[in-house]
Amino acid sequence: MGVMADALAILLGGIFGSRLQKKAGSSYAALGIGIMIISLVGFLENMFVVQGASISSEHLLVVLFAYLLGTKMGEWLKLEDRVSNLGKGEDATWNAITDATLFFGVGGLQISGPLVWGIHGDSSQLLIKSLVDLPFAITFGAVYGKAVAWASVPVAVTQLLIAGAAYGAAEFFSDALVMQVCAMGYLLLFFSGFNLATDGKHKISNMNSLPGMVLVIGYHLLIGVVERIL
Repeated sequence: MGVMADALAILLGGIFGSRLQKKAGSSYAALGIGIMIISLVGFLENMFVVQGASISSEHLLVVLFAYLLGTKMGEWLKLEDRVSNLGKGEDATWNAITDATLFFGVGGLQISGPLVWGIHGDSSQLLIKSLVDLPFAITFGAVYGKAVAWASVPVAVTQLLIAGAAYGAAEFFSDALVMQVCAMGYLLLFFSGFNLATDGKHKISNMNSLPGMVLVIGYHLLIGVVERIL
C-alpha cells in the first residue's frame, strides 16, 4: 500500500503539475516546518523509552556515531556532487526523469520505509513519504513537465527491491536495527525540512549523510553473523 501510495503521489503530482505551466509557488517554509515536526516525533519515538519519570535510550550513541561518520564518508566520496552530475545531459526529458528520480528515490525514508514494510508489514513511513513527495512532484511537474511522472517507476521498483531483500533477510534484522534505521531515516528527513524552512540558506547535505544508514545496517548484520558463529 505504501509503495503504491508513493508511486501515485509522484505520478499524479507530476501530471497535475505539468498542467500548471510553471505557476507553482517557490516558498516551502511552512512545509519544511511541518516536515521537521513529523520527523522529530518519529525520531524521538524510535530513540527514547519513557518509564515513569525517567527517559532512557539504548540507540542514540549508535545512530549519532553512524550519522557523523557516514557524513564524513559521504563528504570524502563527494556523493552529492557525483549524484548531481547524473542529471546533467543534453536530453531535457532524460534530465527531468533523472533529477526527479534522484530527488524522490534517494533519501532516508526511501530506505527505512520499505525496510520496515518488508520486515514488519508497516507502511506508515512510506505513507508519510508519499505525503511529503506530492507537493514536490507537483512543483517538478510544473517546471519539467510530464516526464517527472516517469520517476514513479524506478522509485517504486527500488522500494520493492529493498522490501524484498529485507523480507528475505528478516531473521538478521533485530528490533534494535529497525528502530535505528527508522531513527536515521527521520533524522535525514528532519534536515530536509530544515533546508526547506531556511530556504537553503544553511543547507545540510542529506546525500552525503546516506552512508550513515548503511553503517547502521552493516553494524547490526555483522553482529548478527558473529553471534551465530559463536
